[in-house]
Amino acid sequence: MDRVGESAVSSVIITSVVIILTVAAFGYAFYILESTVESNVFEAARSIMMDLAYATINSITSGLKYEFSFPSRFAGLGFHVDEVNLRLEVTNIPSPPPPQVIDDSILTVKCIGGRFTSTSYGVIMGVNSPFVDNIYDVPMISSYWDSDIGGPCICLNFTKILVKTYSFGGNFIIELTYIDVSWTSMGGLTSNLLTVSYVGSVRNDIYQKNIGKSDAYVKIKLYLDNRLLEEKSIFVPKLSDLTIRLVIHRVNYVLG
Repeated sequence: MDRVGESAVSSVIITSVVIILTVAAFGYAFYILESTVESNVFEAARSIMMDLAYATINSITSGLKYEFSFPSRFAGLGFHVDEVNLRLEVTNIPSPPPPQVIDDSILTVKCIGGRFTSTSYGVIMGVNSPFVDNIYDVPMISSYWDSDIGGPCICLNFTKILVKTYSFGGNFIIELTYIDVSWTSMGGLTSNLLTVSYVGSVRNDIYQKNIGKSDAYVKIKLYLDNRLLEEKSIFVPKLSDLTIRLVIHRVNYVLG
């Protein structure tokens, strides 16, 4: 092969290499750009879900409505209802009350981040224990990799019990509070406007008796269907007039 032919072949090889490198560079640049955009979407989703959790609690304490506008890229916003029984049982006291089904349709709010997002997974807000002593620990926000959609998912639910105790003049009150969240759609799942409204509360004294001449450790058990989530013991002094009060706050999310 003469020098002209060799030069032509070299030019073709160099041009091919340049094209391959250029395409690879554009592909990498696109990936970096898309990763940045979707990471920002994920962070925005996490922030809004936290705001939604706080708004839910604040709607109960203040009675005010709260509105949220979700970014248009939030195609993965969803409301999932599980038809399971969340049940309370109280034992280790004279003539205990019957089991209390406090919810049979548990709502979980889910928001999809983006398939290129790189993030750590676990608890974002709240605590793992089903029993809490602060109302702002009731909302549970966590993130995980959803294999069905091929991306990270942020979840919000309220399957926890707020436990408060009060003691005065020989009376001992155990107050168990649950937040029952539901949702309705006014504008379809494509709407990006969400309103949080406090509906009302129901209070029911499920137990009122004197515990007798011995100290007691009241056992409170929380079940999801037949699975025990956790058991909590509460010390009650002897001769106390014990009241166990169940409080259910109802909040509704309106989409649209």
